[in-house]
Amino acid sequence: MGGLTWTWDYFFVPQNRPTPGDAGFGMFSTIHLGVLALIGLGIVALAVGYRRAGQERRRTMRLTIGWTVLSLEVLRQTSYLVNGWYSAEILPLHLCAFATVAVFIDALRPNRWTGDFLYAMGWWGALAANLFPDWATRPILNIFTWQSFSIHGLIFGYLVMRLVGGDLVPDVRNLWRVVVIAAVGCLIGFSANQAFGTNFWFLNAGAPGSPLEPIQKLAGPWYIPVLMVLVSLLWTLLYLPWIIRARRAEAEPAQA
Repeated sequence: MGGLTWTWDYFFVPQNRPTPGDAGFGMFSTIHLGVLALIGLGIVALAVGYRRAGQERRRTMRLTIGWTVLSLEVLRQTSYLVNGWYSAEILPLHLCAFATVAVFIDALRPNRWTGDFLYAMGWWGALAANLFPDWATRPILNIFTWQSFSIHGLIFGYLVMRLVGGDLVPDVRNLWRVVVIAAVGCLIGFSANQAFGTNFWFLNAGAPGSPLEPIQKLAGPWYIPVLMVLVSLLWTLLYLPWIIRARRAEAEPAQA
């Protein structure tokens, strides 16, 4: 780790502005692992607290997280606009931006669209972002670094919280809703990528240091079809336990 890692000089430097190469906290460094552990403890506390809470307390917890993630993104967007830092890659068009909106809507009114979208896509997108952050080259003492860690941690924590609480039960029959949201998001992202040369939804290239990078290199021109197959396989793994659970529940009355 470089000597600049702990300096406050870059606390307000936005993510689309350069900082010295040795200022980054580094992927899977001691600092990164420590932050992940801290986020993990927070998620455990959320899940335990939510499971033990009554209905009104649960609603308060959902709304608190919903408003927090929305506020974090609005503040980020506003700070870039007000300070004249805005550039195309700051547009809220990534998967996790859609997940942020889904968390907010779900917190206000839990429904089949947002619940299954967060389960099928939102949580693992947010988890992957924190595990393989494309902001690892940024200083740890930076407000935008912590905004990124926090918002992705809260998206993941919200889904875990609701699953552990038992008031979110994924249903494979809602997957078509997930496909609709994902298709709209990818179409918007693709259009923006074509217009601005960005990489929303990582449709053009895998994030450096993430599992998407070797997948892209191996798949070559078949990168997007391969991603679609991999996501389908992931959905199979995610929904299979719930399908089995539902069938067992249907069979129990007949056995009784």
